[in-house]
Order: sequence, then C-alpha cells, then structure tokens
Amino acid sequence: MKKLKIAQIAPLWETIPPKKYGGIEIMIDKITNELLKRGHEVTLFASGNSKTKAKLRSVFPKSLFEMKVDWYHRSQNLINAANAFSTVNDFDIIHNHTGDNGLLFSEISKTPVLTTLHNVLPGSKQKSSDEYITMKYFSRKTNFVSISFDQRTHTDIKFNYVDTIYNGINLKDFTFNPKPKDYLVWLGRIHYGKGLWNAVNAAKISKEKLIIAGNITCETDEEYFQSVKPMIDGKQVKYIGEVGLKKKNELLSNAKAVLFPTIWEEPFGLVMTEAMATGTPVIGFKKGSVPEVIKNGKTGFVVKNDKEMIKAIKKIDKIDRTECRKHVENNFTIEKMVDGYERVYEKIINKSKN
Repeated sequence: MKKLKIAQIAPLWETIPPKKYGGIEIMIDKITNELLKRGHEVTLFASGNSKTKAKLRSVFPKSLFEMKVDWYHRSQNLINAANAFSTVNDFDIIHNHTGDNGLLFSEISKTPVLTTLHNVLPGSKQKSSDEYITMKYFSRKTNFVSISFDQRTHTDIKFNYVDTIYNGINLKDFTFNPKPKDYLVWLGRIHYGKGLWNAVNAAKISKEKLIIAGNITCETDEEYFQSVKPMIDGKQVKYIGEVGLKKKNELLSNAKAVLFPTIWEEPFGLVMTEAMATGTPVIGFKKGSVPEVIKNGKTGFVVKNDKEMIKAIKKIDKIDRTECRKHVENNFTIEKMVDGYERVYEKIINKSKN
C-alpha cells in the first residue's frame, strides 16, 4: 500500500514501551515499530522518556505513574491529544489510543481519525460520566476499532465500527516449550477484576503449585492484595512481584497452564496469547474476550466458575501444546494486527476523499 504519515497518540500513564506492565502501551509500541518496518512515517505522541524509533513528540517529561500523578492525568492526556491535533496537516491519518481524551479534538480535524477502543466501554449505568457523554457524542462522527467482538456488547452506544482487530504479539519474544515444569501461573495487574483470589483458591484445592506475578498500582489494589496474601504461603503459592519480558517468557513457557479467572468483561487479555505462544494452555472464565481467544478444548478450557476451573486443571495434560502455538501464529501476531490497521487506514483515508 501507499506509504503514509501516521500520528499515534498514546496515553501518558506509562512510557512507550512500558518498562514492565502496560497492555495498551505494549500494543502502541508494537504497532508503531511494525509500521516503521513497513516504510510508513510515524510520529508518536507520548511521555518524554519513551523510547522509540519514530519521531517522538511530548508535553510531559515522564510517564504520569512515574511522576506519581493520579487525578491530574486527564488534563495532561488532553494536552497530549491537543498537541497531536494541532499538527493535523502533517499526517494522512491520526490514530488515537486515548479514548475520549483524543475524541474531544477529532471533530475539528481535517485529517481522518481512527480510535482504537482498548478498554471496557461505558454502559447505561455510566450515562452521567464524562466518558459516556463524550463517546456517545462522537460515536457516529468518527471511526472506531474494537479489540474483540465481545467488547461491543457491553454498551448501549452505537459506535461507527470500521473493524475488529485483535491485539498481536511478537512471536520471537516467546519460546515454545513442549515439556513444561509442574506449576501453574497467574500473571497480570493485581486487581479484584482479574480474579487472583479465584486462581489461588483453585490451585489450593487442586494441590497444585502456583506462581503469581503482577504489579500493584493503587491503594485499592493493595487492599485487595492484602486480602489474598494470607493464602500465599511462599511454598505452594508464591508471589514474585512484577516481571519483565525475559522473566515473563521463562515463567510462561515452563508453566503447565496459566489461570485466567477474570471476573470482569475484559476486552482482550494479552497474557492469554502470550502464554499460548509458548505452548502453555490457558484456563479462563467465560467472560469478555476469553471465548474468542481460547479455543476451548484445543488450546485450553473456557470455564464458568472455580469448580469447573479445578476440573480443567486436572485434565490440562490433554491439551496439545503445539496447537496452542499454532493458534497464536494464525490469529494473534503483530503482523496480522498491523495488516488489519493498514487495511483500515486505507479504507478511512479513501472514504475521506470522497
């Protein structure tokens, strides 16, 4: 396709790429790098200490989490988005990853705008929130990509969807291992909605070893972790803190299964694809995107509750780890993800000329 000038607008909470945890930031980094690899000219609007081969433009020297900024982040993200839209004539398309923050400026943009919806969408119960009001107003005025089909079903807002594009990973980052060790893994941000308690409970009842890896970003999550902590004995159940990419690969590839008992409607759980890329099957609750990502009975098990998760743990050896890797190769790579975005960019740009 024609080489494009593309603006990528990132949220400022974490650097691009994130030093450890940060699903959205990982995706922005992968998209940016692959677009550059394909010959496109990319400008990244992100925190000043981000590391990228793209042209970096920033309004804030460090990520907001590093600066220990909480309530202030919305105004800074708005300024970041405004910075991108002030230079609209420099681009063929603007790709917004900041949700409603970037949408506030899209109506005045002469350059076509695409917004990837990375998070759970606000529903009717949030009708009075700024996010709901903004997204409702712009829902038909610009272009949107969802990251799973399930994501679309949890809001009454009728977005102008151009496509659904699954998040992709770099297969080179994850080593296939046909012969795992004897332990389970739970990995992610330590938060009530991620179901850590359920994973620990299932491992305890199954008499299986469980390694927990994750970060804690706020007081509420710390309180939740303290409620789970008495179950972590350092022997059967271990907590090793947050891990980087190298340690994550080692941890996942040697696990016999990853537990993903999400109890919220997660739009896309990246850890599921990362685990399967190493050959490790995933046992996940039937919530959000889980049934779209796990091929039930082939690359893991989709279960309804703790009881079914415990049963699935006992038959995890029946899963062919080669099938797990193939599933990711066929559906969840960076290349497939960026193929999708190139296709969408071209469609939106051509439409704007008519």
